[in-house]
Amino acid sequence: MKAVVDTNVVAYLLLGTRAFVEESRGCFERVVAPLAPAHWEAELANVVWMAVKTGVVSAADGPTRLGLARRLGIESIATSTLSQGALLRAIESGISVYDTLFVELAARSACPLATFDKAVLKAFPDIACRPRDLSGR
Repeated sequence: MKAVVDTNVVAYLLLGTRAFVEESRGCFERVVAPLAPAHWEAELANVVWMAVKTGVVSAADGPTRLGLARRLGIESIATSTLSQGALLRAIESGISVYDTLFVELAARSACPLATFDKAVLKAFPDIACRPRDLSGR
């Protein structure tokens, strides 16, 4: 299955976030062709930095966690090809462009967006779904 994967799905997997780690792991077991707008890497690095800063992971472990993300095989798509559509979606929905880049990529790729973002799930129910609901798409 091909799907766009939100940064939060990757972050919960890499950080082992108790409430979401199993669902995130299941996502990557089902999705054989994961996609994301290229800015996901910077978003994830920021999440790992925050995890180090707040003591969730050690400073020594942060780079290791970030490195594990490369093994997930996520194809990064240039944001320059998505920004105009993402901007229009952001204006219409009130959701940030950072988030609508994922929505725009999913729409263009004719595949679902796996996310835990409640606002995105509500604003784009025809495109976005929880990772556990991917099999129904």
